[in-house]
Amino acid sequence: MKKDNRGFSLIELIVVVCIMAILLGVLAASISRIAGFRAKECRNKVISSLENGRLMTLSKSRGGSTLGSTDTYLIFIRNNTDGCNYCITVIDGAYYDVKKISKGGVVLKYSTDPDATDGTPIGSITTGTKGLGLSDTADLDNAKAAGYKIGFNRQNGAFIPDSSLNYTYRLFASLGQYNYGISLHPKTGKVEVGERTRVTTTTP
Repeated sequence: MKKDNRGFSLIELIVVVCIMAILLGVLAASISRIAGFRAKECRNKVISSLENGRLMTLSKSRGGSTLGSTDTYLIFIRNNTDGCNYCITVIDGAYYDVKKISKGGVVLKYSTDPDATDGTPIGSITTGTKGLGLSDTADLDNAKAAGYKIGFNRQNGAFIPDSSLNYTYRLFASLGQYNYGISLHPKTGKVEVGERTRVTTTTP
């Protein structure tokens, strides 16, 4: 009996290549959507953390006029071990709460420019184990030194400046080509959803 040793025809190869191209396109679109969802989720959790921090300052703290004179503030920090961002709430000098505000890969940025469309990545620490909790005192102390701080006025809930009297005006949650902005209004303590922009590169 004769063996059929013929290979693929040109048409068959073209069909296979087309199918692979379609599958790769679908995969790339899915990955892009996941990146956009993670960045947007981080933005929403940052806004929630800011609003909660403002309420706690108004109800529980002594407050201060600058970040250098208050014992109540929020610390935003990236954990290099799991790649996630965290918000640490400090009330009257004590660690009050720790919340994960993003999944791995999201870059949280800040800017003191009210017209900024991008920012500077917040500080980071490397922990011995994945995650960050209230019992991790040494890691929290490191986060306190390296993290980005935002505080509120005890009397009216407005944002307070840093020791150089600079205010935070913008925050950004970025992943892949997605960059979700947050607008902060220093005089009122109000937080608004900013625009979404597309970026070509993101600092890991």
